[in-house]
Amino acid sequence: MGRRHSRWRALAVCVAGSAVLLAPRDASAATEPQDSVKARPPALQRTRVYLGMWSTHLRDLNGGLDGNALLGFAYRGFYGATFVNSFGDRAVAAGIQRGVTAPGTGTLTTALGYRAGLITGYDERFFGIGDKAPALPFAQLVGSLDYRNLGVELAYAGIVASVAVNWRL
Repeated sequence: MGRRHSRWRALAVCVAGSAVLLAPRDASAATEPQDSVKARPPALQRTRVYLGMWSTHLRDLNGGLDGNALLGFAYRGFYGATFVNSFGDRAVAAGIQRGVTAPGTGTLTTALGYRAGLITGYDERFFGIGDKAPALPFAQLVGSLDYRNLGVELAYAGIVASVAVNWRL
């Protein structure tokens, strides 16, 4: 099978695996509140379109920020994106995105949270394990600063820090 088909297969594994691993275990946790007043979702769980990302490896801060050509989305606490990783390969990530702080009000809001799921696009250069599975687990700490609908997120995942720009819908 060609490289293109294996990428689509890896994407399918990533999305399906994230859905199975991260789905609510209790049926009542997945249902909407019964009252007519809906609670406002935490900022990181609102719908967002990600339009760019820059990252740096914390072991090489002198290397500066690298552009990663990110295009992604978040919808109701789920996240999916594609970007160019540090090795120059196209990567795909999918999972959950949750806020742990109360929703902000006003023109300028902040949020703290996390993102967790599965990621594809890495080979043996990634700690020698990237080629062992079609998708690898990942987790990030995320902080967001939003001015109206424009947002900037700072994320940290082990050895990489990144900043992403998004538009909140």
